[in-house]
Amino acid sequence: MVKKVLSAVALASVFAAAPAMAQTGGFTGPGATQVGTVAQLKTLPDDAHLILKGNIVRNVQGDKYEFKDATGSVELEIDRKYWNGQNVKPENTVKLIVEVDKDLLKTEYEVDAPVEVLK
Repeated sequence: MVKKVLSAVALASVFAAAPAMAQTGGFTGPGATQVGTVAQLKTLPDDAHLILKGNIVRNVQGDKYEFKDATGSVELEIDRKYWNGQNVKPENTVKLIVEVDKDLLKTEYEVDAPVEVLK
């Protein structure tokens, strides 16, 4: 009985520590998501990710938005869940993690993480 209780306590402590360990950093070498520009985004292959910094200048329609940086503009899809209750104006600089989604006929760009307003 004592063994079972000790095993349960040990397992509980491992699971309690797991969320903290998951937030301690990540890989930053080759193949990691890098900071780039709209011009670079447009040259990437399917399923690639890029971090963009710039401005969301307007809502095109629904969850489609126009994003602009010094190299150009692109239409992005931003799902409601990634706004995190924030109100973002065109003059706010934001950081977005964007995924490239290519198929035979078109290329789309989807925000893949919460919108981060930069100060």
